[in-house]
Amino acid sequence: MNRIIYLLTISFIALSLNGMAQQEAYFLNNVNNPFILNPAAGGLNGVAQIELTSRTQWLGYNGGPRSFMLTANSQIRTKKEQVLSAFNKEDKALFSSPTNTVGKTKHVVGGKAMNDAIGPFAKSSFHGSYSIHLPFSKKLNFGVGIGIGWSNFRIDQDRVSLYEENDLAYSNFLGASSSQNFLDANAGIILYGKRFSAGISTTQVFKNKASFDGFETGNYYDRHFFGTMKYAISLGDRFGFEPAIMAKYTKNAPFSIDAGARFTYNSSIWLGGYYRTGNSIALQIGANIIKNFYVSYGYEMSTGILRTSGNGTHEIQLGIYIGNNKNKNVEDGHRLIEEEETK
Repeated sequence: MNRIIYLLTISFIALSLNGMAQQEAYFLNNVNNPFILNPAAGGLNGVAQIELTSRTQWLGYNGGPRSFMLTANSQIRTKKEQVLSAFNKEDKALFSSPTNTVGKTKHVVGGKAMNDAIGPFAKSSFHGSYSIHLPFSKKLNFGVGIGIGWSNFRIDQDRVSLYEENDLAYSNFLGASSSQNFLDANAGIILYGKRFSAGISTTQVFKNKASFDGFETGNYYDRHFFGTMKYAISLGDRFGFEPAIMAKYTKNAPFSIDAGARFTYNSSIWLGGYYRTGNSIALQIGANIIKNFYVSYGYEMSTGILRTSGNGTHEIQLGIYIGNNKNKNVEDGHRLIEEEETK
C-alpha cells in the first residue's frame, strides 16, 4: 500500500513538472540585467556588479510562488593592466549608471545562486560562469559564455500539510528523500555597443530526466531559450528612452514576448512599463542611490485567467557597482600633500 501511495505521489510530481512547462523562474529585471539569463552578458561595462532580487507572487495565498536570486559578474585581469574603470569617484547620491565599454578583449567571470518555490515544490541552483568578449569592430563587441553548476529539485517539507500528522507513507518515502540533484549548464552569446545589446541564451542545456529514488517520471527539465535586446536613446542632456524586448520559448509552452521601455533622468532614475503577451503588465521604478548602490521595485499584474487569483507580483532588486577608484585615492593624496606644502 505504501508503495502505491509513493508511486501516486511520484506521478503527481511528474504531472507538476509537465504542467510547469515554463520551469525557469521569471524576473522582471531580466531586461535590465541580462546576465540573469545569459552567462555571456556579464562584464558589458567597466565595473563589477552584484545584485540581489526577491520576487513574490500571489500575496495572501499560502504556497504562492517565491523566488530569490543573487548574481555577480566582473571582468578579470589577465595581464598587468587594470580592467575595471574608476566609477562614481565623487560618491554622488544620484550617480549615473555605467555604460557599455567596447573595442577591447574582455575575460569575464560570474556566478548566480537561486531558490525558486511554488507550493510544496522548490528548486535551488548555483552556477559559475566564464565568458570572453572580443572586439567585432571599434564600436561593437561580441561575447560567448557558458555556465556550469548544480541544481536540486525537491519537495519542501515546510510547505506540506498532512491530513494525518503521523502519515507513515510520507515519512518513509517522500519525507525522507524526495529530491533530485543534477549537474546543469547554461550558455549564451551577445553582441553589444555603447548604447545597445542583443543576446541569445539557453538554460537547462543537459535536459536532465526527472528521477526520484530510482523511479523515472518520464519528464525532463526542458531547455529554455531566451532572446533579449535593448537600445538607449538620448532625449537631450538629461532624459533618455530605453526600449527593450525579451522573447522566451520552451517545449510545451506558448512562445511569449515581453516588450516595453523605460524613461531615465540623468541616467540615475528610471520609470518603465512592460507587457507580456497574453499574460501580464508590469511597472518598474528605480534609482541609483548613495555609495554605488541602486534599488528597483516592480509591480506586475496578471491580465490572463489568473488575474483574480492574487494580489499581483512584487519584485525588488538591490545591487551595487564596484569600480577601480584607486585613482581617486591617489588624487586625494596628492591634493593633501600640496595643501601641506603651501602652509
